[in-house]
Amino acid sequence: MPAKREEKALLEFKHAVDDVVRLLRKASEAQTVYLYWVNRQRGQFVLETSSTILQNVMFEDRVGFEAHYLDGYKDIEQITQLKVQEDVPKDALKHYHEHIPVRFLTLVPFTNNGETVAVTVIETEEQISTTELEETLSAYRNALLNLLNTYLELTDLYEVQREWPDYEESLEKLSPRLHKVENIKILVEEMQKLLPSGDVLIVARGMDSWVSLIGSKKGTSVTSPGLMVEEKSMAYDALQKGTAQFSMHFNQNPKRISSLESDTRGATLAIPVLINDRRHAVVLAYDKNPLVFKESTKHQLKNVVRVASLSIQVHLGKIGVDEDLLTSEYGSFIPEMWEYGLEVMIANAGKTERKGWFGFAGVENAAELRSRFRLETLKKLQKLIVKKLNPAASGYSGYIGFNSDYIYSFLLYSEDENEYAEWKKSVEKIFAEPLELIDGQKAEVSIKMGSVYVDGPGADIHDVMDSAKEELSAAMKENVKDEGNN
Repeated sequence: MPAKREEKALLEFKHAVDDVVRLLRKASEAQTVYLYWVNRQRGQFVLETSSTILQNVMFEDRVGFEAHYLDGYKDIEQITQLKVQEDVPKDALKHYHEHIPVRFLTLVPFTNNGETVAVTVIETEEQISTTELEETLSAYRNALLNLLNTYLELTDLYEVQREWPDYEESLEKLSPRLHKVENIKILVEEMQKLLPSGDVLIVARGMDSWVSLIGSKKGTSVTSPGLMVEEKSMAYDALQKGTAQFSMHFNQNPKRISSLESDTRGATLAIPVLINDRRHAVVLAYDKNPLVFKESTKHQLKNVVRVASLSIQVHLGKIGVDEDLLTSEYGSFIPEMWEYGLEVMIANAGKTERKGWFGFAGVENAAELRSRFRLETLKKLQKLIVKKLNPAASGYSGYIGFNSDYIYSFLLYSEDENEYAEWKKSVEKIFAEPLELIDGQKAEVSIKMGSVYVDGPGADIHDVMDSAKEELSAAMKENVKDEGNN
Protein backbone atom coordinates (compact mmCIF):
# COMPACT_ATOMS: atom_id res chain seq x y z
CA MET A 1 0.00 0.00 0.00
CA PRO A 2 1.50 3.43 -0.91
CA ALA A 3 2.70 5.15 2.28
CA LYS A 4 0.63 8.34 1.84
CA ARG A 5 -2.61 6.46 1.20
CA GLU A 6 -1.96 4.19 4.18
CA GLU A 7 -1.27 7.20 6.40
CA LYS A 8 -4.45 8.88 5.16
CA ALA A 9 -6.57 5.77 5.86
CA LEU A 10 -5.06 5.39 9.34
CA LEU A 11 -5.57 9.07 10.14
CA GLU A 12 -9.21 8.94 9.06
CA PHE A 13 -9.74 5.80 11.17
CA LYS A 14 -8.27 7.50 14.26
CA HIS A 15 -10.39 10.63 13.75
CA ALA A 16 -13.51 8.49 13.43
CA VAL A 17 -12.69 6.56 16.64
CA ASP A 18 -12.09 9.88 18.45
CA ASP A 19 -15.54 11.06 17.38
CA VAL A 20 -17.26 7.81 18.43
CA VAL A 21 -15.62 7.85 21.88
CA ARG A 22 -16.59 11.51 22.34
CA LEU A 23 -20.19 10.69 21.41
CA LEU A 24 -20.18 7.78 23.89
CA ARG A 25 -19.02 10.11 26.70
CA LYS A 26 -21.79 12.59 25.95
CA ALA A 27 -24.47 9.91 25.60
CA SER A 28 -23.48 8.30 28.91
CA GLU A 29 -22.97 11.67 30.65
CA ALA A 30 -19.59 10.40 31.81
CA GLN A 31 -16.67 12.41 33.16
CA THR A 32 -14.05 10.40 31.21
CA VAL A 33 -14.06 7.73 28.51
CA TYR A 34 -10.95 6.07 27.08
CA LEU A 35 -10.09 3.15 24.77
CA TYR A 36 -7.09 0.86 25.23
CA TRP A 37 -6.03 -1.82 22.72
CA VAL A 38 -4.84 -5.07 24.31
CA ASN A 39 -1.47 -5.81 22.68
CA ARG A 40 -0.81 -9.38 23.81
CA GLN A 41 2.31 -9.77 21.72
CA ARG A 42 4.09 -6.94 23.58
CA GLY A 43 2.20 -7.40 26.86
CA GLN A 44 0.93 -3.82 26.81
CA PHE A 45 -2.22 -1.72 26.90
CA VAL A 46 -1.97 0.80 24.05
CA LEU A 47 -4.05 3.99 24.30
CA GLU A 48 -6.09 4.75 21.17
CA THR A 49 -8.03 7.80 22.36
CA SER A 50 -9.69 9.49 25.34
CA SER A 51 -12.36 12.11 26.00
CA THR A 52 -12.86 13.95 29.30
CA ILE A 53 -14.43 17.07 30.83
CA LEU A 54 -11.87 17.10 33.64
CA GLN A 55 -8.65 19.10 33.87
CA ASN A 56 -6.49 16.74 35.94
CA VAL A 57 -6.39 13.73 33.59
CA MET A 58 -3.35 12.52 31.61
CA PHE A 59 -2.90 9.07 30.11
CA GLU A 60 0.22 7.07 29.26
CA ASP A 61 0.33 5.89 25.64
CA ARG A 62 1.69 2.42 26.47
CA VAL A 63 1.50 0.62 29.80
CA GLY A 64 2.70 -2.91 30.62
CA PHE A 65 -0.05 -5.33 31.62
CA GLU A 66 1.28 -5.78 35.15
CA ALA A 67 1.41 -1.99 35.72
CA HIS A 68 -2.25 -1.30 34.85
CA TYR A 69 -5.43 -2.06 36.80
CA LEU A 70 -7.00 -3.42 33.57
CA ASP A 71 -4.63 -6.40 33.69
CA GLY A 72 -7.24 -8.41 35.58
CA TYR A 73 -9.91 -7.50 33.04
CA LYS A 74 -8.10 -7.88 29.72
CA ASP A 75 -9.97 -11.12 28.94
CA ILE A 76 -13.51 -10.03 29.80
CA GLU A 77 -16.16 -10.70 27.18
CA GLN A 78 -19.14 -8.99 28.85
CA ILE A 79 -19.69 -5.44 30.05
CA THR A 80 -18.31 -5.23 33.60
CA GLN A 81 -18.89 -2.55 36.26
CA LEU A 82 -16.36 -1.76 39.02
CA LYS A 83 -16.52 0.46 42.07
CA VAL A 84 -13.54 2.58 43.05
CA GLN A 85 -11.96 1.47 46.33
CA GLU A 86 -14.04 -1.74 46.50
CA ASP A 87 -12.92 -3.31 43.17
CA VAL A 88 -10.16 -0.93 42.11
CA PRO A 89 -7.90 0.97 44.56
CA LYS A 90 -7.83 4.73 44.09
CA ASP A 91 -4.07 4.76 43.61
CA ALA A 92 -4.49 2.36 40.63
CA LEU A 93 -6.16 5.16 38.64
CA LYS A 94 -2.80 6.69 37.78
CA HIS A 95 -4.20 8.88 35.00
CA TYR A 96 -5.61 11.23 37.66
CA HIS A 97 -3.49 13.84 39.42
CA GLU A 98 -4.49 14.67 43.01
CA HIS A 99 -8.30 14.55 43.22
CA ILE A 100 -10.19 11.50 41.82
CA PRO A 101 -13.81 12.58 41.23
CA VAL A 102 -15.14 9.33 39.72
CA ARG A 103 -16.60 6.45 41.75
CA PHE A 104 -17.68 3.93 39.09
CA LEU A 105 -15.98 2.33 36.08
CA THR A 106 -17.90 0.56 33.30
CA LEU A 107 -15.69 -1.66 31.12
CA VAL A 108 -16.88 -2.35 27.57
CA PRO A 109 -14.85 -5.11 25.85
CA PHE A 110 -14.33 -5.36 22.11
CA THR A 111 -13.74 -8.93 20.94
CA ASN A 112 -12.50 -10.30 17.63
CA ASN A 113 -12.19 -14.00 16.73
CA GLY A 114 -13.02 -14.97 20.30
CA GLU A 115 -10.32 -12.75 21.84
CA THR A 116 -10.64 -9.44 23.67
CA VAL A 117 -8.63 -6.95 21.61
CA ALA A 118 -9.72 -3.67 23.22
CA VAL A 119 -11.39 -2.33 26.36
CA THR A 120 -13.31 0.95 26.59
CA VAL A 121 -13.65 2.43 30.09
CA ILE A 122 -16.52 4.77 31.03
CA GLU A 123 -15.79 6.66 34.28
CA THR A 124 -18.68 8.30 36.15
CA GLU A 125 -19.56 9.80 39.54
CA GLU A 126 -22.82 7.87 39.68
CA GLN A 127 -23.31 4.26 38.58
CA ILE A 128 -24.83 4.12 35.11
CA SER A 129 -27.58 1.72 34.13
CA THR A 130 -26.28 -0.63 31.45
CA THR A 131 -29.87 -1.62 30.75
CA GLU A 132 -30.88 1.96 29.95
CA LEU A 133 -27.67 2.45 27.94
CA GLU A 134 -27.90 -0.93 26.22
CA GLU A 135 -28.83 0.58 22.87
CA THR A 136 -26.07 3.20 23.13
CA LEU A 137 -23.40 0.69 24.11
CA SER A 138 -24.50 -1.72 21.38
CA ALA A 139 -24.35 1.07 18.79
CA TYR A 140 -20.89 2.05 20.05
CA ARG A 141 -19.52 -1.49 19.75
CA ASN A 142 -21.04 -1.92 16.28
CA ALA A 143 -19.64 1.43 15.15
CA LEU A 144 -16.16 0.48 16.41
CA LEU A 145 -16.36 -2.88 14.65
CA ASN A 146 -17.50 -1.28 11.39
CA LEU A 147 -14.74 1.33 11.56
CA LEU A 148 -12.09 -1.31 12.14
CA ASN A 149 -13.39 -3.55 9.36
CA THR A 150 -13.61 -0.63 6.94
CA TYR A 151 -10.04 0.38 7.76
CA LEU A 152 -8.74 -3.19 7.32
CA GLU A 153 -10.65 -3.64 4.06
CA LEU A 154 -9.35 -0.33 2.76
CA THR A 155 -5.72 -1.11 3.62
CA ASP A 156 -6.13 -4.63 2.19
CA LEU A 157 -7.57 -3.18 -1.01
CA TYR A 158 -4.62 -0.82 -1.38
CA GLU A 159 -2.28 -3.73 -0.67
CA VAL A 160 -3.94 -5.83 -3.38
CA GLN A 161 -3.73 -2.92 -5.83
CA ARG A 162 0.03 -2.79 -5.28
CA GLU A 163 0.46 -6.57 -5.06
CA TRP A 164 -0.53 -7.44 -8.63
CA PRO A 165 1.77 -4.97 -10.45
CA ASP A 166 4.65 -6.28 -8.28
CA TYR A 167 3.68 -9.83 -9.20
CA GLU A 168 3.64 -8.98 -12.93
CA GLU A 169 7.12 -7.48 -12.58
CA SER A 170 8.31 -10.72 -10.93
CA LEU A 171 7.01 -12.81 -13.83
CA GLU A 172 8.64 -10.52 -16.41
CA LYS A 173 12.08 -11.17 -14.87
CA LEU A 174 11.84 -14.86 -15.81
CA SER A 175 13.00 -15.54 -19.37
CA PRO A 176 13.86 -18.43 -21.75
CA ARG A 177 16.99 -16.46 -22.67
CA LEU A 178 18.44 -16.98 -19.19
CA HIS A 179 20.44 -19.96 -17.93
CA LYS A 180 18.31 -22.41 -15.93
CA VAL A 181 20.05 -21.52 -12.66
CA GLU A 182 19.49 -17.79 -13.29
CA ASN A 183 15.77 -18.50 -13.63
CA ILE A 184 15.88 -20.50 -10.39
CA LYS A 185 17.60 -17.60 -8.62
CA ILE A 186 14.87 -15.24 -9.78
CA LEU A 187 12.18 -17.74 -8.80
CA VAL A 188 13.55 -18.04 -5.25
CA GLU A 189 14.02 -14.33 -4.62
CA GLU A 190 10.69 -13.27 -6.17
CA MET A 191 8.75 -15.91 -4.24
CA GLN A 192 10.52 -14.79 -1.07
CA LYS A 193 8.88 -11.35 -1.42
CA LEU A 194 5.49 -13.00 -0.79
CA LEU A 195 6.71 -14.69 2.43
CA PRO A 196 7.57 -11.98 4.98
CA SER A 197 8.43 -14.38 7.82
CA GLY A 198 9.33 -17.44 5.80
CA ASP A 199 11.68 -18.88 3.22
CA VAL A 200 11.87 -20.67 -0.13
CA LEU A 201 13.80 -23.90 -0.53
CA ILE A 202 14.68 -25.81 -3.70
CA VAL A 203 14.67 -29.62 -3.62
CA ALA A 204 16.21 -31.44 -6.59
CA ARG A 205 17.57 -34.81 -7.64
CA GLY A 206 21.29 -35.45 -7.45
CA MET A 207 23.83 -37.90 -6.00
CA ASP A 208 21.27 -40.66 -6.68
CA SER A 209 18.81 -39.10 -4.19
CA TRP A 210 16.41 -36.20 -3.69
CA VAL A 211 17.94 -33.49 -1.52
CA SER A 212 17.24 -29.91 -0.40
CA LEU A 213 19.66 -27.51 -2.01
CA ILE A 214 19.18 -23.80 -1.61
CA GLY A 215 17.13 -21.32 0.37
CA SER A 216 16.72 -17.59 -0.08
CA LYS A 217 19.33 -15.00 0.84
CA LYS A 218 16.61 -12.97 2.56
CA GLY A 219 14.69 -15.83 4.17
CA THR A 220 14.53 -17.07 7.73
CA SER A 221 16.89 -20.01 7.05
CA VAL A 222 14.73 -22.30 9.22
CA THR A 223 15.15 -25.51 7.24
CA SER A 224 18.66 -26.67 6.41
CA PRO A 225 19.83 -27.37 2.85
CA GLY A 226 21.40 -30.75 2.30
CA LEU A 227 18.62 -32.89 3.77
CA MET A 228 17.52 -36.07 2.00
CA VAL A 229 13.80 -36.24 1.20
CA GLU A 230 11.94 -38.78 3.32
CA GLU A 231 8.67 -40.57 2.64
CA LYS A 232 5.51 -38.87 3.98
CA SER A 233 7.21 -35.46 3.84
CA MET A 234 5.58 -32.66 1.87
CA ALA A 235 8.35 -32.68 -0.73
CA TYR A 236 7.84 -36.42 -1.21
CA ASP A 237 4.06 -36.03 -1.63
CA ALA A 238 4.48 -33.26 -4.20
CA LEU A 239 6.90 -35.43 -6.19
CA GLN A 240 4.66 -38.48 -5.99
CA LYS A 241 1.45 -36.70 -6.95
CA GLY A 242 2.89 -34.13 -9.35
CA THR A 243 0.64 -31.41 -7.93
CA ALA A 244 1.09 -28.63 -5.36
CA GLN A 245 0.53 -29.71 -1.75
CA PHE A 246 -0.44 -27.28 1.02
CA SER A 247 -0.45 -27.99 4.72
CA MET A 248 -0.38 -26.22 8.07
CA HIS A 249 2.07 -27.70 10.58
CA PHE A 250 0.82 -28.97 13.94
CA ASN A 251 3.20 -30.39 16.56
CA GLN A 252 6.07 -30.14 14.04
CA ASN A 253 4.17 -32.22 11.44
CA PRO A 254 4.00 -32.90 8.57
CA LYS A 255 7.71 -32.48 7.88
CA ARG A 256 8.71 -30.44 4.84
CA ILE A 257 11.64 -32.68 3.88
CA SER A 258 13.03 -34.80 6.67
CA SER A 259 12.69 -35.80 10.31
CA LEU A 260 16.06 -34.06 10.80
CA GLU A 261 14.39 -30.65 10.43
CA SER A 262 14.87 -28.62 13.60
CA ASP A 263 11.83 -26.37 13.22
CA THR A 264 8.58 -27.13 11.37
CA ARG A 265 5.97 -24.47 12.16
CA GLY A 266 3.49 -22.32 10.28
CA ALA A 267 2.44 -23.58 6.87
CA THR A 268 4.08 -24.80 3.66
CA LEU A 269 3.16 -24.94 -0.02
CA ALA A 270 5.17 -27.62 -1.90
CA ILE A 271 5.15 -27.02 -5.67
CA PRO A 272 6.66 -29.52 -8.16
CA VAL A 273 8.75 -28.21 -11.05
CA LEU A 274 7.47 -29.94 -14.20
CA ILE A 275 9.57 -29.80 -17.38
CA ASN A 276 8.41 -31.86 -20.36
CA ASP A 277 5.93 -33.46 -17.94
CA ARG A 278 8.73 -34.82 -15.75
CA ARG A 279 9.21 -33.82 -12.11
CA HIS A 280 12.68 -32.32 -11.85
CA ALA A 281 12.45 -30.39 -8.57
CA VAL A 282 10.15 -29.21 -5.80
CA VAL A 283 9.91 -25.65 -4.51
CA LEU A 284 8.98 -25.37 -0.83
CA ALA A 285 7.42 -22.02 0.09
CA TYR A 286 6.83 -21.70 3.81
CA ASP A 287 6.00 -19.05 6.38
CA LYS A 288 5.61 -18.97 10.15
CA ASN A 289 2.27 -17.21 9.69
CA PRO A 290 -0.26 -19.53 7.97
CA LEU A 291 -2.49 -16.51 7.21
CA VAL A 292 0.05 -15.42 4.59
CA PHE A 293 -1.24 -18.18 2.33
CA LYS A 294 -4.34 -16.51 0.95
CA GLU A 295 -5.75 -18.09 -2.19
CA SER A 296 -4.37 -15.22 -4.26
CA THR A 297 -0.90 -15.70 -2.73
CA LYS A 298 -0.96 -19.46 -3.40
CA HIS A 299 -1.93 -18.71 -7.00
CA GLN A 300 0.97 -16.29 -7.38
CA LEU A 301 3.50 -18.68 -5.85
CA LYS A 302 2.39 -21.57 -8.07
CA ASN A 303 2.35 -19.39 -11.17
CA VAL A 304 5.90 -18.12 -10.58
CA VAL A 305 7.05 -21.76 -10.49
CA ARG A 306 5.03 -22.58 -13.61
CA VAL A 307 6.46 -19.65 -15.61
CA ALA A 308 10.01 -20.46 -14.43
CA SER A 309 9.50 -24.11 -15.47
CA LEU A 310 8.31 -23.08 -18.94
CA SER A 311 11.22 -20.65 -19.32
CA ILE A 312 13.71 -23.41 -18.46
CA GLN A 313 11.95 -25.87 -20.76
CA VAL A 314 12.08 -23.49 -23.75
CA HIS A 315 15.74 -22.70 -23.04
CA LEU A 316 16.80 -26.36 -22.81
CA GLY A 317 14.51 -27.97 -25.33
CA LYS A 318 14.08 -31.72 -24.85
CA ILE A 319 15.69 -33.22 -21.74
CA GLY A 320 16.67 -36.88 -21.73
CA VAL A 321 14.53 -39.27 -19.71
CA ASP A 322 17.48 -40.23 -17.52
CA GLU A 323 18.92 -36.69 -17.32
CA ASP A 324 18.55 -34.65 -14.14
CA LEU A 325 18.00 -30.90 -14.43
CA LEU A 326 20.76 -29.62 -12.17
CA THR A 327 23.48 -32.28 -12.18
CA SER A 328 26.52 -33.29 -14.17
CA GLU A 329 26.67 -36.69 -15.84
CA TYR A 330 28.09 -38.05 -12.58
CA GLY A 331 25.16 -36.96 -10.41
CA SER A 332 27.00 -34.09 -8.72
CA PHE A 333 25.38 -30.66 -8.92
CA ILE A 334 26.54 -28.34 -11.72
CA PRO A 335 28.93 -25.45 -10.86
CA GLU A 336 26.28 -22.75 -11.40
CA MET A 337 24.09 -24.43 -8.78
CA TRP A 338 26.65 -25.05 -6.06
CA GLU A 339 28.14 -21.59 -6.56
CA TYR A 340 24.66 -20.18 -5.98
CA GLY A 341 24.43 -22.39 -2.89
CA LEU A 342 27.72 -20.94 -1.64
CA GLU A 343 26.44 -17.38 -2.25
CA VAL A 344 23.39 -18.15 -0.09
CA MET A 345 25.53 -19.86 2.58
CA ILE A 346 27.69 -16.73 2.83
CA ALA A 347 24.68 -14.38 2.86
CA ASN A 348 22.95 -16.37 5.63
CA ALA A 349 26.03 -16.92 7.81
CA GLY A 350 25.23 -15.93 11.39
CA LYS A 351 21.45 -15.73 10.95
CA THR A 352 20.89 -18.93 12.92
CA GLU A 353 22.97 -21.37 14.97
CA ARG A 354 23.61 -23.34 11.77
CA LYS A 355 27.22 -23.34 10.62
CA GLY A 356 28.53 -23.90 7.11
CA TRP A 357 31.62 -25.42 5.53
CA PHE A 358 32.67 -25.25 1.90
CA GLY A 359 35.44 -27.28 0.36
CA PHE A 360 36.77 -29.64 -2.29
CA ALA A 361 37.34 -33.38 -2.33
CA GLY A 362 39.87 -34.73 -4.80
CA VAL A 363 40.78 -38.22 -6.03
CA GLU A 364 44.48 -38.36 -5.25
CA ASN A 365 45.22 -41.43 -7.39
CA ALA A 366 43.26 -40.25 -10.46
CA ALA A 367 46.23 -40.87 -12.80
CA GLU A 368 46.49 -44.48 -11.66
CA LEU A 369 42.74 -45.04 -12.18
CA ARG A 370 42.82 -43.50 -15.67
CA SER A 371 45.57 -45.87 -16.73
CA ARG A 372 43.79 -48.91 -15.31
CA PHE A 373 40.15 -48.50 -16.43
CA ARG A 374 38.32 -47.75 -19.68
CA LEU A 375 36.44 -44.46 -20.14
CA GLU A 376 32.98 -45.97 -19.60
CA THR A 377 34.16 -47.67 -16.41
CA LEU A 378 35.70 -44.40 -15.18
CA LYS A 379 32.36 -42.61 -15.68
CA LYS A 380 30.59 -45.27 -13.64
CA LEU A 381 33.31 -44.99 -11.01
CA GLN A 382 32.85 -41.22 -10.72
CA LYS A 383 29.09 -41.70 -10.28
CA LEU A 384 29.82 -44.16 -7.50
CA ILE A 385 32.32 -41.78 -5.87
CA VAL A 386 29.71 -38.97 -5.86
CA LYS A 387 27.12 -41.31 -4.35
CA LYS A 388 29.55 -42.40 -1.62
CA LEU A 389 30.57 -38.80 -0.85
CA ASN A 390 26.95 -37.67 -0.47
CA PRO A 391 26.76 -36.30 3.12
CA ALA A 392 22.96 -36.68 3.25
CA ALA A 393 23.25 -40.44 2.64
CA SER A 394 25.37 -40.74 5.81
CA GLY A 395 23.05 -38.67 8.01
CA TYR A 396 24.79 -35.32 7.55
CA SER A 397 23.34 -32.17 5.93
CA GLY A 398 25.10 -31.30 2.68
CA TYR A 399 25.61 -32.06 -0.98
CA ILE A 400 28.28 -32.61 -3.62
CA GLY A 401 29.00 -30.43 -6.65
CA PHE A 402 30.96 -30.96 -9.86
CA ASN A 403 34.15 -28.95 -10.22
CA SER A 404 36.13 -31.02 -12.72
CA ASP A 405 36.87 -34.68 -13.35
CA TYR A 406 37.90 -36.25 -10.03
CA ILE A 407 37.53 -32.92 -8.15
CA TYR A 408 34.24 -32.35 -6.33
CA SER A 409 32.97 -29.41 -4.31
CA PHE A 410 30.91 -29.88 -1.16
CA LEU A 411 28.70 -27.77 1.08
CA LEU A 412 28.07 -28.99 4.62
CA TYR A 413 25.63 -27.57 7.20
CA SER A 414 25.25 -28.19 10.93
CA GLU A 415 24.77 -26.57 14.34
CA ASP A 416 27.57 -28.79 15.64
CA GLU A 417 31.00 -27.23 15.19
CA ASN A 418 32.57 -30.70 15.00
CA GLU A 419 30.36 -31.83 12.11
CA TYR A 420 32.94 -31.38 9.35
CA ALA A 421 35.60 -33.35 11.24
CA GLU A 422 33.12 -36.17 11.87
CA TRP A 423 31.92 -36.26 8.25
CA LYS A 424 35.53 -36.28 7.04
CA LYS A 425 36.22 -39.32 9.24
CA SER A 426 33.16 -41.09 7.84
CA VAL A 427 34.38 -40.40 4.27
CA GLU A 428 37.83 -41.78 5.10
CA LYS A 429 36.19 -44.89 6.52
CA ILE A 430 34.00 -45.36 3.41
CA PHE A 431 36.97 -45.09 1.06
CA ALA A 432 39.27 -47.22 3.21
CA GLU A 433 37.76 -50.21 1.41
CA PRO A 434 37.89 -50.65 -2.40
CA LEU A 435 34.77 -49.56 -4.30
CA GLU A 436 33.02 -52.37 -6.14
CA LEU A 437 31.70 -51.59 -9.62
CA ILE A 438 28.67 -53.21 -11.24
CA ASP A 439 30.78 -55.62 -13.31
CA GLY A 440 32.54 -56.90 -10.22
CA GLN A 441 35.73 -54.90 -10.70
CA LYS A 442 37.16 -53.18 -7.62
CA ALA A 443 38.87 -49.81 -7.45
CA GLU A 444 40.91 -48.39 -4.60
CA VAL A 445 40.13 -44.67 -4.43
CA SER A 446 42.18 -42.29 -2.31
CA ILE A 447 40.18 -39.18 -1.35
CA LYS A 448 41.73 -36.00 0.04
CA MET A 449 39.70 -33.06 1.35
CA GLY A 450 40.21 -29.39 2.07
CA SER A 451 37.64 -26.98 3.44
CA VAL A 452 36.99 -23.56 4.96
CA TYR A 453 34.49 -22.55 7.62
CA VAL A 454 32.07 -19.92 6.28
CA ASP A 455 31.69 -17.61 9.25
CA GLY A 456 30.52 -14.25 7.98
CA PRO A 457 28.11 -12.66 5.48
CA GLY A 458 30.80 -10.25 4.30
CA ALA A 459 33.04 -12.92 2.79
CA ASP A 460 33.88 -12.81 -0.92
CA ILE A 461 32.80 -15.97 -2.75
CA HIS A 462 35.99 -16.11 -4.84
CA ASP A 463 38.18 -15.77 -1.74
CA VAL A 464 36.28 -18.62 -0.10
CA MET A 465 36.70 -20.83 -3.17
CA ASP A 466 40.41 -19.99 -3.49
CA SER A 467 40.99 -20.75 0.20
CA ALA A 468 39.24 -24.11 -0.15
CA LYS A 469 41.38 -24.98 -3.20
CA GLU A 470 44.51 -24.10 -1.23
CA GLU A 471 43.37 -26.39 1.60
CA LEU A 472 42.83 -29.28 -0.84
CA SER A 473 46.20 -28.63 -2.48
CA ALA A 474 47.89 -28.67 0.92
CA ALA A 475 46.19 -31.98 1.79
CA MET A 476 47.38 -33.51 -1.50
CA LYS A 477 50.95 -32.29 -0.99
CA GLU A 478 51.00 -33.48 2.61
CA ASN A 479 50.23 -37.02 1.49
CA VAL A 480 52.94 -36.89 -1.21
CA LYS A 481 55.43 -35.72 1.44
CA ASP A 482 54.42 -38.57 3.78
CA GLU A 483 54.90 -41.12 0.99
CA GLY A 484 58.34 -39.67 0.23
CA ASN A 485 59.42 -40.09 3.83
CA ASN A 486 58.41 -43.77 3.95
